Amino acid sequence: MRNIQQYLVSQRAEMIALTEKLVNIDSPSTHLAGIKQVATVLSEKMQSLGMQIRQIDQGKPGMVLVGELAGVKDQAPVILSGHLDTVFPVGTATARPFKVVGDKMLGPGVYDMKAGLVIGLFAIQALQRVSLLKRPLKMIIVSDEEKLHFDSRAAAIMAQEVTGGAYGLNLEGAAKCTQISTHQRGGMIIDITVHGKAAHSGIEPQKGRSAILELADKLPKLAALTDMTQGIHVNCGMISGGISENIIPDRAKVSLGVRFKTEKQRKELLAKIIQLTQEHLVLDTTTEVTVRTKIDSMEETKQVKQLFADLKQTAQRVNLLTLEAVGDSGASDAGIMVTNGVPCLDGVGVVGDGAHTDQEFAKVSSMIERASLLAEFIMEQE
Repeated sequence: MRNIQQYLVSQRAEMIALTEKLVNIDSPSTHLAGIKQVATVLSEKMQSLGMQIRQIDQGKPGMVLVGELAGVKDQAPVILSGHLDTVFPVGTATARPFKVVGDKMLGPGVYDMKAGLVIGLFAIQALQRVSLLKRPLKMIIVSDEEKLHFDSRAAAIMAQEVTGGAYGLNLEGAAKCTQISTHQRGGMIIDITVHGKAAHSGIEPQKGRSAILELADKLPKLAALTDMTQGIHVNCGMISGGISENIIPDRAKVSLGVRFKTEKQRKELLAKIIQLTQEHLVLDTTTEVTVRTKIDSMEETKQVKQLFADLKQTAQRVNLLTLEAVGDSGASDAGIMVTNGVPCLDGVGVVGDGAHTDQEFAKVSSMIERASLLAEFIMEQE
C-alpha cells in the first residue's frame, strides 16, 4: 500500500468527523446563515492546509468560495469543484442528523455533496503530507448549484476562475465505485408568459382575449419538442393564470424545465421555442420568452476522453478497479469547465445514492478509495 493510501486510512475518523460537521448544518441555497456557517467550516479546513482563501460576492445571498495553493511556476492549476448547498429546508438536519450505520453515512446532503468536498480536501491534505503536490491547485465551491445559480453571478464567476486550468475534477457523487461521468446534460428554466385582454365573461366576453386559451394551444407543441433519443426533454412544469372564473384571463404563464446534451442543441431548441411562441391561435395576444437560468452541458470532448483514459490507468494501478465512463441525465457545474475549455471529469466524489430524498446515503469506504485515487491521479499528472 502506497504512502498516500496509508495516510488516508489513518485519517478515516477525521474524514467522517468533518462530514458530520458539514451535514449537521442546514444549508439550503437560500439560507444565508447556514451557507455562511458551512463556508466558515470549509474555510478553516482550507486554511489549515495552507490555502489562500477568497470569498467572492455572487450578487445574492451566498458566495463563491475559492481556495488556492501555489505550485511550480508556469504550470496550469488543477481545478477541484463542488457545491455546499443542499435542497433540504431548515430543520432537516435536526430531524434526521448525520449518523453512520455500517458502511453507510446518512443525513441531508451527505451524498449530494458534502462528503465529496471532504474527499477533495483530504486528497489535498494527503498530497501535502507526502510532499507530492507540485502543480498549483484551486478549489472552487459554489453555494447555489441546486438552484442552477438562478439570479446570481456564480456561474460567470466560476467560468472566470477556471480559465487557464489544466483540468478539472468535479466532486459530485457516483452510484458505483467504478463509474466516472464524462458527459452530462445541461438545463434551462424558461418562463413563457402570454398577455391577453381582460373582459367580463358574462356581459362582454367578445371583448376579451384569453391568455389561458392561447397558452393551452402552445403546451402540447412545446412538449412535442422532446426527443429522448437525442437527450432533449421539455417539461411544462408549472402553470399559472387568471384571477376569477368570471374574467377572461389577460395573463397566463408556464415555466419549462428543459434538458439538452450539447450547446448546439440548446441554441436550436431555444430558437424553436421562440418561433413556436410567436404563432398565435388567439388573435391580439402577445407572448414573451425569458430564460430564467441555464447550466451548461458537459460534452464528451476529445480532451475529456483522454482525461478519463488517464484516470482509468491510475485506478487500475492503485485500486485494481476498471473504471467505466458513464453519462448523467442531471446537470452540474462540470459543464462550465468543459464549455470554457477546461477538460473535466464529474462524479469523482463519494459513492452513494438517494440524492434529494430522505433515503440519501454515502459509503464510508468510498471516501478513502476516492480520495486516494484523486491524490494519486493529481500526483501522476504533474
